[in-house]
Amino acid sequence: MDGHPVPKTRKWRGHTFSETRYSVAVWLERELPKVTGDVVNVAAGGWPIPKQLLTNPGLKSYTTYDQKHYGDGVNPVDKYGDVHNMPPEWANKWDAVICNQAIECFKNPFKAMDELYRIVKPGGVLYIDAPFNYRWFGDEAWPNKKPKAHRVYDYWRISKDGWEELTKKFSNVKIEHSGPNVWDAYNFMVKAIK
Repeated sequence: MDGHPVPKTRKWRGHTFSETRYSVAVWLERELPKVTGDVVNVAAGGWPIPKQLLTNPGLKSYTTYDQKHYGDGVNPVDKYGDVHNMPPEWANKWDAVICNQAIECFKNPFKAMDELYRIVKPGGVLYIDAPFNYRWFGDEAWPNKKPKAHRVYDYWRISKDGWEELTKKFSNVKIEHSGPNVWDAYNFMVKAIK
């Protein structure tokens, strides 16, 4: 999302981010160093922050998964596919699943959440977040679209009530938000244990 023309005013580890991306970086900085086992970053794109924060010596593997047009030479994607139909052999496979700033771009967030739930091991954790009070950033949201850029879809904004509905299969869910006050969330960040 920070690839789009938004104000980037928040500093984190020498980089400048938008308010939403900054809040995710701070949240992940608190959570990801605790992660162990096998980890998949779904809808990983080219954002390197999650991999940089997975520093626990108990980490066994880190895999990235995304659509074909994401990733780059610096941050390549390991496996390509559709979040709505992830590999069948991934059932109950991952100790941790990360999905940052992406569910708002999934055509069917309910199907995507079913898939994310399916691939997390029992006792495993899902770290997922999405912007809430954020402008539309779909394909025609800015006048000077980059040549040869892939199509960008922006379908959803999910409230706290929506997150509760999307994560109701999980046994333990913690929903946090960033924002100027208790009523205006810039971003929702969810940690859900299966």
